Amino acid sequence: MKKVLFATTALVMTAGVAAAEVAVSGDARMGFIYDGDDLQFSSRARVSFTATGETDSGLSFGASFRVDQENGIDGEGDILNRSIDGLASQGTAGSVYVSGTYGKLTMGDVVSATEKINGDLYSVGYTDGAFGGDLEEITYLTGDGVNLDQGPNVLYEYSINGFNIAASMSDGSRVTCAGAVYGSLGCDDADLIADEDTDTAYSVAVGYDLNGYKLGLGYADNGDASEIVLSGEASFNDFTVKGIYQDLSDVAADDGVSIMEYDRTFGFSAKYDMSNGVGVQAFWRRDEFTLTDIATGADVDDEFDSYGIGASYDLGGGATLAGGIMDSDYQEDAVADMGIKFTF
Repeated sequence: MKKVLFATTALVMTAGVAAAEVAVSGDARMGFIYDGDDLQFSSRARVSFTATGETDSGLSFGASFRVDQENGIDGEGDILNRSIDGLASQGTAGSVYVSGTYGKLTMGDVVSATEKINGDLYSVGYTDGAFGGDLEEITYLTGDGVNLDQGPNVLYEYSINGFNIAASMSDGSRVTCAGAVYGSLGCDDADLIADEDTDTAYSVAVGYDLNGYKLGLGYADNGDASEIVLSGEASFNDFTVKGIYQDLSDVAADDGVSIMEYDRTFGFSAKYDMSNGVGVQAFWRRDEFTLTDIATGADVDDEFDSYGIGASYDLGGGATLAGGIMDSDYQEDAVADMGIKFTF
């Protein structure tokens, strides 16, 4: 993404500390979304701050967050429930890192080690899959918005000779304050609703890159639930393909009538980026699960299939024209989007 430097390099007053800089970047989009019933206008604009620095000894450090992650105050001055979206000021949005010879350590709203190594299927559309519920994204057990009620998560990364190693975890401590602000270190006794220990979620993963080929293997544990994820990716000139397999254990949802236990998720995706700026993207995904009737105890095995295909055209200067169509057994009708997205 093209970066626009908003603040020039700031010289630190204290001796022995190297110079640091702050950059501002952004993204925006405008277009249309068809939700299966109606055609709707759709637009969004976001600004991101990225601060970086380096000590005299060569230790790198930095932080980044979006403007909409700076606080949890709504238009009426009330504190919002930020357990999902998070706050940069409390480490549940944005991230802070330190990096050196022995790897990179990042804390905040970070992805898990399993997701860092294996990633997701390729997105389609000008909203990058958001118009269809981000069906190209694999639902990992920890990280990337999960476990935010425990405060910041931590991710460690190290690379050597083509191998990429990662480990991540939550701290397993949940603090709930009045106003439903989670992970706050400044929660007064009068506002404290709950301070409890919960399951520490963790993940370990390893990947290998060699001449356009990538392999990944990861394991994650979140209480009784666990996952094993395998991935492979290969590039041939302008054509790239990727496959992901996720095996799940004790991952279930209970709606009071039945229990849905997820067994596995797997899928394939491909993209073709032509030299003239035209690109084509597609993915297929299947979720397999066991549905148990609570009253009778009867089990039924079932599956959901999801599809997506999209196209894009690079207009230059950070602007891209894109559109996509997605369909899934989760929803009754196919959905689509089309518009222009920008990076600044």
